[in-house]
Order: sequence, then C-alpha cells, then structure tokens
Amino acid sequence: MLKCDPVSSPKNTAGHIWTKNAKWLDGFAKFFEAIVGGFYKIPGTGWIKTLLHGTWPLGHPLHPAITDITIGAYTAAVALDVAVAVTGDLTLTRAADFVLVVAFISSLLAILSGFTDWQHTFGEEKRTGMLHSLIMLSVSVLFLVSIIMRGTAPDARGVAMWLSGIGWAIMLVGAFFGGELPYGYGTEVNRQAWNEHPGKWTKLDVAARGLDDRKPVVGKAKDLAVFVVKLDGAIYAIANKCTHAGGPLNEGKWVGNDRCEIQCPWHGSRFCVKDGGVRAGPATFPEPRFETRVTESGFVEIRAKD
Repeated sequence: MLKCDPVSSPKNTAGHIWTKNAKWLDGFAKFFEAIVGGFYKIPGTGWIKTLLHGTWPLGHPLHPAITDITIGAYTAAVALDVAVAVTGDLTLTRAADFVLVVAFISSLLAILSGFTDWQHTFGEEKRTGMLHSLIMLSVSVLFLVSIIMRGTAPDARGVAMWLSGIGWAIMLVGAFFGGELPYGYGTEVNRQAWNEHPGKWTKLDVAARGLDDRKPVVGKAKDLAVFVVKLDGAIYAIANKCTHAGGPLNEGKWVGNDRCEIQCPWHGSRFCVKDGGVRAGPATFPEPRFETRVTESGFVEIRAKD
C-alpha cells in the first residue's frame, strides 16, 4: 500500500531527474530511517516528535521556519567575512563569528526536524530528501570546522573564511533540493487545501439509523470524502483524507482515553473527530470539520463549520 497521496510522486521535477536512478541513496536512507524510527519507538519520545514536526505549538511545519533562520544567518556570516576581507575592518570578525555560531546552532534543530519529517516520505520523494539531507550534513561539517578554526587557530582565519564560503555555496544546492520536497512533491503540504467544503447544508448518502457507535462511514459531498461517525449518541463529521499525506482516516483506529481520536493508518497522525484538531503528528494541519443534522428522511446533512 502506498504511504503517500499520488500527487506527491510527480515525474516532472528536478528531484526526479537527479534521483530516479540514484539507488545509492537507498542505503543511506535505510541507515538514517533505522536511527530516526528507532529513536521514536522509545517510550516517552512522542512529545519530541510532535514538537519537531511543528504540530505543537506552531500548528505549522517547523522545519521550513527553522531553515529560514539557518540559511539567513549563514548568509549574513559569510557577508560579514567578505566585508572583513574587502575593507580590512577586523572589528567585524566578532560579529561574523557570533552569527556563524547562531547559524550552526539553528542548523542542529533544522537537521532534527528535517529528519523527523523525512522519515514519513516515500519513493523518489524519500531519495530527494536524502540527497538534500546529505548535502546539508556536509555543509554543517564545513561550517563546524570553520568555527573551530576561528576559535583555536587565529592565524588560519583566512582558511576558515574560505571554508565558510564554500559551505555557503554548497548550501544553496542543498536548499534547492530541499525546496523540491514541498514544491515538487508536496511534502508536508496540507492535503485538504484545495478541497471545496460546502457552506450550505449538503445531503450525504449516509443514513443516520445505519450508524453504529465508533464505526465510521464515508459520505460524499461532490468530490469531498467525509468521515461520519456516531460517538456516544452524537454525530460528528470531518474530512476523511489525512492532511499530512492523504491517508484514509476511516481505516484508522480509535485511540486516547475517551476514544474520540482517530489515528491515520499510514503514519499515525491523530485527529479529534469532535473538532478536527491535530492531537499528534506528523500532521500539522487540522481536519476540516462540519456541522451535522439529520433530515426528515433520516439522512445526514453537513455544512462547513468554519
């Protein structure tokens, strides 16, 4: 069974051109996947995963937000190095070194959040993400060596500055492949973003009498699949496609103390069916929720709640 929505596997991206035959990336992918997946199997690490995905507290993917800081800070540090080389103003060296350290620290969070998101990718998407990761890890090593040389070997500052410049140029290549993931493959893109949600009461082909407690059915509202379920006598409805990668929520299982959360069968995202809210990642966007009512003929009607 595919673990991603078909739209995340296009054949006309730069990532496809570079990674379609790059089977050597698969070995690296298995290695890093074993490390990341193994870590998150440790009891008590769920909150770390939720935090690094950005599910909480951002409600938005964390990785792209952190990479903006990292790339911007590295660019500023290299620009300060260039200013020192051009003007000879040595007072700028402390600023360059400080910004470089800030960039490196932020890159550690970017690496952790990136691998946390990447483990749920598939096929060429995973290969492209692996290529992006390997490039960025190499860049981090170059910048780390530059930082160490600046602090321990002042006479080698020129070499350290060159290392930073080379790392910055390579970083741009890595950032290009990183951009392929959301823009080319739809990684971490809200799968409900393009669906139209009925603002007026819309009848579903779901009979209220046929609903059993906590046994969801899927109704259709034009092209939208709607997850409909009865919980303790009340009828709730949310969109059926997982916002993370498009998994069918109706095939998921009930979790949580009060069993009102449905867990996506693909990657384990958890949603509260009462309000559509995300309770656990990798999903960061909530499910669209709908008001429900029962018609005189006994069928369920819905309309968008927000």
